[in-house]
Amino acid sequence: MGALISVISRHGKNVIPEIVKMLNVLKHRGKDAYGIATDSMLTIARSIDDLRELLNVKSDIALGYNFSAVLPSDTPQPIEAGNFKVAFTGRFFSSEDSDADTITNLLERLNDAREAAEHAINEINGSFSFVILDGHRLIVGREPLGATPLYLGVNEQIYALASERKALWFIGIKDEQIKSFPPGNLAEITRDGIVIRPVKILYRPKIEPISEEEAIRRLHAMLLDSIKRKTINLGRFSIAFSGGLDSAIIASLALEIGKKPLLISVGLEDSEELKYAEMIADEVGLPIKAEAYTLRDVEETLPRVLWLIEEDNALKASIYIPVFWIANISSKMDFNVMLSGQGSDEIFAGYHKYLREYCRSGGNIEQTLYNDVLTLHESSLEPEDKICSFNGVEVRFPYVDYSLVSFALSIPTRMKIESEGDSLRKRVLRHLAKYIGLPQEIYLRPKKAIQYGTGVSKALKKIASRKGLNLQKFISQMFQKIEWFKNGDCNNILA
Repeated sequence: MGALISVISRHGKNVIPEIVKMLNVLKHRGKDAYGIATDSMLTIARSIDDLRELLNVKSDIALGYNFSAVLPSDTPQPIEAGNFKVAFTGRFFSSEDSDADTITNLLERLNDAREAAEHAINEINGSFSFVILDGHRLIVGREPLGATPLYLGVNEQIYALASERKALWFIGIKDEQIKSFPPGNLAEITRDGIVIRPVKILYRPKIEPISEEEAIRRLHAMLLDSIKRKTINLGRFSIAFSGGLDSAIIASLALEIGKKPLLISVGLEDSEELKYAEMIADEVGLPIKAEAYTLRDVEETLPRVLWLIEEDNALKASIYIPVFWIANISSKMDFNVMLSGQGSDEIFAGYHKYLREYCRSGGNIEQTLYNDVLTLHESSLEPEDKICSFNGVEVRFPYVDYSLVSFALSIPTRMKIESEGDSLRKRVLRHLAKYIGLPQEIYLRPKKAIQYGTGVSKALKKIASRKGLNLQKFISQMFQKIEWFKNGDCNNILA
């Protein structure tokens, strides 16, 4: 786990000061070691202050990395592989080798940065982004679903990449000059320009003629495989657990493969959802940590969440406050990997908006689902990664698996929404829950979004009302108050 950054000057100027500044802004993502590489040197330091001694080194192109170990095999970065320097964030799930060994062996075997990058995007099952420093060019890649954040910023002086937008803001790149690096794409960046092209992207699949029994059987096998891959080297991990359909299936399948994760549930005091989650955990047969929070906790957590999600979005604020609490509990209890149910609603038509679209379009929602999956990295995966990384937790998404997503999108709509009066939706997933033995309290229960089930949305509205504001206006004002983070002064928010 860590923060990946890279900068190349468009005019041959020294970028080492910018690299050090960006690492300092993102030090919450990795605190064990700090690394910098140029085409002619690589150094790993134990503190930002030690890196400042490099300010007398000059280079117009460089990589940087903040590192925290999650697994014993994790190593500080950047790393050297043959003639290349490379840094990556995320995790590979397709090899028994360490991630560092996998990428090093790939670069040394192929001895071509572009070819190695294409192979990684095409063949490695994982959630990752990477930058390869090859002489005076950068080769940049991201896996096809974009579960690990990477942002590209461009202005007249530099091209820059970072795991969070705030590092790019801090070196003078404006928000409108930043975009999320496109998943499944490869970029070649030199001082003369950028060429970005797709390598492995998610195409909209054809709808398969398939029986419900076969769909359930294949979903069961694919989800089991995804959970196995994402937990194969783990003795301990947690699950963000509401007791709802998505998290209950993950918990049950984790138990099926012989794992015993800790379930973590949060909510406001007197929340019925907490009691429900504890009841379902008992049904599943796994331990649970259920924690109640107050209105004051909501108010105190909000600035940190806005600082992390990097936008004044009221809906996201209400969603990621409880995610922040869950990740914080996981970290405090020394569970530094967490499974999350993100992605399920987009591929199985879980949100109520899909029922509205179903009614409006006469049942034609396939394009809407596909479009939402294409933007899933920006709407859900990136903010959750940033929230969890702040708390020292690596989040993994069992539903966000390329093969699983492709198959789920190919399942006929009638297996997701049965009719215009279908208030439950996600029918095939509910039938999977029944198939694996979960109680009907789970598979017949209507979806309740995390911001409502935990009571956070209601709490935020109450706080805003006390200040005489509607919720979005309150969130926007709060965000403006913490915009000082664009100047790099993050001490208050991190305290």
